[in-house]
Amino acid sequence: MQANTPNDETRVFRHLPMSRREMEWRCWDQLDVILVTGDAFIDHSGFEIAILGRVLETMGLRIGYIAQPDWQSKNDIQQLGKPRLFFAVSAGKNDSMVANYSPTKRPRKIDFFSPGRLPGLRPDSACKVYAELIHDTFPDVPIVLTGIEASGRKLAHFDFWDDALRPGLLAECPADLLLIGPGERAMTQVAQVLARNGSVFDCRNIRGLVYKITKDKMNEAEKLLPPEYIELPGYGELKLSKQTFVDFQRLVAANSDYHCGSRPLVQRYDDCVLVQTPPQRPLSTGELDRIHALPYSRTPHPRYREAGPIPSFETVKFSLTTHRGCFGDCTFCNQRQYEGRYISQRSKESIIKEAMLISGFRYFRGWISNVGGPVANMYGMGCQLDIDAKGQCTRRSCLEPDRCPNLKVDHSDYLDLLQAVRSVDGVERCYLSSHLRIDLLEADPVGEKFLEEVMRHFLSGHLKLPLEHVSEEVNRRLRKYHNGTIERFIEKFNHLKGKFELGDLSITPYFISAHPGSRLESAIEIAQFLKQHGLDQCQIQDFVPMPGTDSACMYYTGIDPSSEEPVYRPLAYRERKLQRSLFQFYKPQNERYVFEALKEANRLDLVGSECQCLLKSEPQWSPFE
Repeated sequence: MQANTPNDETRVFRHLPMSRREMEWRCWDQLDVILVTGDAFIDHSGFEIAILGRVLETMGLRIGYIAQPDWQSKNDIQQLGKPRLFFAVSAGKNDSMVANYSPTKRPRKIDFFSPGRLPGLRPDSACKVYAELIHDTFPDVPIVLTGIEASGRKLAHFDFWDDALRPGLLAECPADLLLIGPGERAMTQVAQVLARNGSVFDCRNIRGLVYKITKDKMNEAEKLLPPEYIELPGYGELKLSKQTFVDFQRLVAANSDYHCGSRPLVQRYDDCVLVQTPPQRPLSTGELDRIHALPYSRTPHPRYREAGPIPSFETVKFSLTTHRGCFGDCTFCNQRQYEGRYISQRSKESIIKEAMLISGFRYFRGWISNVGGPVANMYGMGCQLDIDAKGQCTRRSCLEPDRCPNLKVDHSDYLDLLQAVRSVDGVERCYLSSHLRIDLLEADPVGEKFLEEVMRHFLSGHLKLPLEHVSEEVNRRLRKYHNGTIERFIEKFNHLKGKFELGDLSITPYFISAHPGSRLESAIEIAQFLKQHGLDQCQIQDFVPMPGTDSACMYYTGIDPSSEEPVYRPLAYRERKLQRSLFQFYKPQNERYVFEALKEANRLDLVGSECQCLLKSEPQWSPFE
């Protein structure tokens, strides 16, 4: 964008404004929409808040950003003035509590979404805090919440950090609307309504959002409720009965699918009513292509130039997003509930065009860091049924408990895409950093050919595999791999590794420790698995129940919402520590914890000099004495 300053100096603007001075350069006296985010502002299509700003800009609106404002005063939130339409608030790329705290609830020492990795630039419960700050400063301006934190907390939910049931986000803060998912279409529709001098209640027919009926509107609440809505258990009822919370979780999940006749949901509180409208239609290929073709600068805002690098940007700096959505149904993952069940993918031409754009940057060194999406090898796959038939489908997942016969499983399109990106002039290497679903590789006749190409040309020395667990019982709770899928994949990987003499290539498995259903015996299974296959490096994530997920429901209630079966929960810090130590039994600092775990599980037969043993001898002292 170009603008002429009063002295006829021409300025070229690559970023949307973050200061009053940048507004003056554009000769703007007021913005239409101000986006507030808990992350540093990076104008890149890998960040949802940047996408929303560019999409709103295509409507001819004047957009500005306030990134990581000081929530202790009103100075930062006032710096761009009062917007004409509304504020849009996001906690950032992650839930603010995940970004601020470790799984043991200790404050993090670094923040990957802040300049210089500085922690403490984002408040806890950022959406709520920012909304309260904006309302105190501009009480008559509508506030729209968006992002992954808002989506997970749209209705009543269990909060791991408070260890308590919390009300829906709109019931706790003065925001007016909450967008579910990435929300590009819903955001533009809200902007259109408010630009025509409509009110917040005029947005209640827009799909994919939650709106609030406040106490002063209670006498006309029935007029503001949508037709044929489903009444959810109230917040007071949920606090009294965990079984009621399980039923509530199933109701919400059953009405989160665009094609399956989802109905509006209503949840009542003492001083307000929250209404969730049916979900938005997934984006088409053309829409996603247009979103990624918008004029992003693909860099952080210049104000961070002296503040140090932003690690999250370095990760996606030279990456290509191919699609969004996931047709799996992993219980612990909030990304699937955020992006949806259906795959929305970009065209091959759009992705190649972006690769050519990247290869032309003067600071590009020839390596594209990733070509993929949430699950890389779901590109080109999806349900083969037509729209009417999809509406009759009653499955929550295309992969669990077994693979749906209507699911198209074919890696050919994705393999062609990877090879085409690798052939772009200026691209020397192209890596695959997004994880793969190994059960899809097994189900596809060309899966072995695809794996062969990936191993030979698209890995940087190791293949990251999110196996999550190897215990059949735990995987049943995770809704992940079962029936020997992992063993067969490792056998195939080792076969191809030997066939093509890829001696330096290795597998780096990723596991979740202390998930509901996991006992010490389950963790010992993982230790034996690692020992058997010689995997002496793995990544561990202590389980954190993300708001709105089925795993959070299991953690809170002790009941699996899909089967109504009771589930064991490792809640004590001691057991969680022992399970994590077993996952990394080969580290000397974990020996004492591993011995305690083996002793408690009555598995001291795994201490000794035999090849299957995890420890050679008993450590000299116990950490728990």
